[in-house]
Amino acid sequence: MPVKKSRLKRVASIKRSRARLSPYVRGLVFGMHLAGATLPDIEATLTKPDGATLSQPGAWNCIQMCEENGGVKWDGVVDHDSDGRPRDSTPAMDRALIKLVFKHRGSVIVTTAFLKQQLPAWRQLCDRTVQRRLGEAGLAWLRRRRKSMVPDQHKEHRMRWGRWVKRQPASNLDKWAYTDGAVWYLGRTRAEAADQKRAALGTHVWRHADGSDALFEECVGPSAYWKAQGRPVRVWGVLTNGMLFITVLKEGVVMNRWEYDKVVRAKFPVWIQEAYGVQKRGVSLVQDHERCLWTKEAREAIESINVHLLENYPKCSQDLNPIETAWREVRNRLYHTQPNKQETRSAFVLRLRAAVSWTNRNRADFYLHICNNQVQLAKDVLASEGRRTAH
Repeated sequence: MPVKKSRLKRVASIKRSRARLSPYVRGLVFGMHLAGATLPDIEATLTKPDGATLSQPGAWNCIQMCEENGGVKWDGVVDHDSDGRPRDSTPAMDRALIKLVFKHRGSVIVTTAFLKQQLPAWRQLCDRTVQRRLGEAGLAWLRRRRKSMVPDQHKEHRMRWGRWVKRQPASNLDKWAYTDGAVWYLGRTRAEAADQKRAALGTHVWRHADGSDALFEECVGPSAYWKAQGRPVRVWGVLTNGMLFITVLKEGVVMNRWEYDKVVRAKFPVWIQEAYGVQKRGVSLVQDHERCLWTKEAREAIESINVHLLENYPKCSQDLNPIETAWREVRNRLYHTQPNKQETRSAFVLRLRAAVSWTNRNRADFYLHICNNQVQLAKDVLASEGRRTAH
């Protein structure tokens, strides 16, 4: 029985595919049609050989083709079925296209027009063909990741650091401590508190694919400024031997040479002893290159507690300091425990300490892994020739 064309309208978008149906799938389509299945039923049941959705128009075309070729008597084989329409581009043209993308994508805006300008052989083909070849190579036009890059003058220093770490004995690497600060913001107003609560719901939500509900209240994310609005709560911490320790700075206090001197002398020995069970000797300290951390007062404080400062630690190397990953774990826990009402500073500090304790208990193996993962970090730095790693 013929099917009305109105039934072929699609409700949602499908994965685009140029894959052809195999004779077996054509037989399944026609068999389901004879059994009384509707086009939506066929669409929901069968897929193309590449896993893409078999659209309703595609299924209807297959049914018509079967009927035109004798119905159940047809074996489903089409002339040149495996070859299909000849490709507009040659393998050599495809290789040249992909090579050009990787050659220029860090220096110019690599558009379809730019590629066709640089490769005369592609000028006779449409833009869609160029985009299709890039898609077949696994490339897509995606947003650049917002990451700070390593300046050229620091890449060689990072390479030297990687080679030096690989030469260190495991007994030395097991006694490294990592220090850094973090800051959280408390909403000063109900609106800021609402933004922070909304951020705790995560970055994704189930929405209609056509975007019709994108501006519904429950589908709108927090303000773009929510991470830097409100009253700051500044924290300093140390990660060592799989344990994270923190101290909360007084309200209005920022880290400087004198504050760091007090934290090192008063907190570091206690934290190291708690992490190792004894007053551990030979602990090496990794810290970023904030100016206040490398002053005379800071160096003298670190030396006074018998901790060795790793002065060859390279600049612009946040990816090589595992405490940055530990802060991420704490933030995730804080998001999951975000209260429904506006929070006071004292209440947040209690929740922060509880979050740190929770990660120390539940993420202990992961913390120990990132504390003792220096050799892998060094290998990744050397493999990337000093560029930013994925850590």
